Amino acid sequence: MTFGQLNAVLKETGLSPEALAPIFAVGNMTVRRWLKQPSSRRVPKGHQWRIVESIYQLVLDGQLSTNSLAVQGILKSSTPTSFNALIKGMGVSDAVLTSEESHESKMMLLLSQIGGDDHHKAEVEGAEKKLTYFRKMGLEWQNRISVLHRILRSNQLSTIDKLVAYGALFYLITPFDLIPDHIPAIGLIDDFGVLGFAVAFYLQRFPELLKRN
Repeated sequence: MTFGQLNAVLKETGLSPEALAPIFAVGNMTVRRWLKQPSSRRVPKGHQWRIVESIYQLVLDGQLSTNSLAVQGILKSSTPTSFNALIKGMGVSDAVLTSEESHESKMMLLLSQIGGDDHHKAEVEGAEKKLTYFRKMGLEWQNRISVLHRILRSNQLSTIDKLVAYGALFYLITPFDLIPDHIPAIGLIDDFGVLGFAVAFYLQRFPELLKRN
């Protein structure tokens, strides 16, 4: 990570050094020094982990765009450790990340743990506008999202039964697709694939509930 990459991201936030300092857990003068560094100079490794975590939080808070080339440049070139820390912060345990289970079992456990967080459930339940945007991407997107919505509304399923659906929809409305391919379990899975996995999971276990169109 270079200071040129970092400072491009800092400028995109539109925030002052005073506002950025607590987000990055540094002093105001540190942020000001960052802004004055040569573009080609590399950011000390001791700062990089916290910077990556802070940038992810700014993305999740809507203060940075996932379409930003500057944001993508930093996150895609960062170390797996930082991304693993972020994933674990969303409720995924070390046991899942290091599990030798099959890919399908690992995905089911990962989505269940993400969906088991009460905050994530609330985000999904309040994300109708975001989900409407994804429905417009095509009939298959609409079908997959509709199936998972039907799962969440079902009175025949327990909360535990619904965790994979919550996890898949939370994955969809947050910028997980910025995670590079080498991250265990989810790096090679995009948003559409996660929806497909979750739908297949429920079709296999509750075919009678989902057989109607």
